[in-house]
Amino acid sequence: MTTAHLSRRAMLSGTCSAFTLSGMAHAGGLARLYDETIWDALVRAVAGPVEVSPPLLTALTRDFEAKFGILALGDLVDRFGRNGVVTALDPQPDPFENQVQWIASYLFTGSADPSDDDARMINYPYALGWKSLRFAKAPGLCAGPEFGYWLQPWEAA
Repeated sequence: MTTAHLSRRAMLSGTCSAFTLSGMAHAGGLARLYDETIWDALVRAVAGPVEVSPPLLTALTRDFEAKFGILALGDLVDRFGRNGVVTALDPQPDPFENQVQWIASYLFTGSADPSDDDARMINYPYALGWKSLRFAKAPGLCAGPEFGYWLQPWEAA
């Protein structure tokens, strides 16, 4: 009966490789967390001092990737990770200015694609535009279904 013997060199080499790979996996996780943190901070800088609903934030991320691509999202995150998210409202070079304006339009209108006039208004009830109006609520979210108070005849306040 023969048994395989591991040399000390083979053992150390394997252990070092395992540590290196686990460190790379951990670094990848940290990079993803960093990207998500910068993206979230960028969105909140554009949104202003109001709460962004989780469904709107999820839809924004999905639709931004679909519109501009995952590489554009990475470039945008890198730019504001380096320059700070407080610069988001300053004029930006192309294509970043267009992307930040698209994000703002998306957040405040609820449109699935603000640059497309025929896009569906899938996030209309969550749109931040409603939060900027003290006297109005999104249709369907005020006094019940079927557009709530919006069904009432207009009258002067």
